[in-house]
Amino acid sequence: MSSQINVREDLHDLYRRHGFSPGATYTGVMDKALAPGLSYGTAAFYGVTATILSSKRMIAYNLVQNSIDEAKGGSRIQLVADRYAPPDLQRKMKRHVGEELKHSKQFGELVPITGYRMEEVADNKPELIEEVLEFDDDLHAFICRVHSIEIRSWTVLRIYQQVLNERQFGEVADRALPVLDDIMQDEINHVVYTGQQLDEWLRSNEKPGLPDTLEECFAHTNRETWQDMSSMVAYLAKNYEVALELHPAAA
Repeated sequence: MSSQINVREDLHDLYRRHGFSPGATYTGVMDKALAPGLSYGTAAFYGVTATILSSKRMIAYNLVQNSIDEAKGGSRIQLVADRYAPPDLQRKMKRHVGEELKHSKQFGELVPITGYRMEEVADNKPELIEEVLEFDDDLHAFICRVHSIEIRSWTVLRIYQQVLNERQFGEVADRALPVLDDIMQDEINHVVYTGQQLDEWLRSNEKPGLPDTLEECFAHTNRETWQDMSSMVAYLAKNYEVALELHPAAA
């Protein structure tokens, strides 16, 4: 993988390896949504991520944020599965929930290998529980959102693996890479099953307007990722000495 990632071609290759041939409608939306310039496929995103992972403090911070996001995502999937999913999809979604909670624990358990404790780098976000409990969504739109987020997560995880394989922090890489390999297998399954479900709905035209919803979900995830990049660069501009452990006090 280079610093410029062709997410669209990588997704086509992934589906081929899993024997999945999506129909024309799904493929058309993906070809547009994952076009060059996609935020998390750019060299800029790779560069920001590699910079963040050049500091044990920022590795710890990202592990904590991933732990929080996985738990929150799993809770939301559980709510929608219980309320709206038919039995076969509900079974897949509940497996997804268990894997998200497993990932949350795995990311959290990696924090100490950076030399930091979770409370040293975590943001205090007491509103997260309330956010999850108040969450609701249409099933079809929700799976569109999940699919867009899972494709981003699959891509970002591959970047993490590549950066850690450069072994700037060998002891961190030795512990983290096997865990990321395990998480990757689940992430691939999440991309594939949500893609297959959306393709099935699109082929049957079960939900009019679903192609537009899917396209907008990817556009939203793309915008959100650009905003996250902007926020991280702004944070580094103000705090780079501590964040990147350049200041003696942070050593």
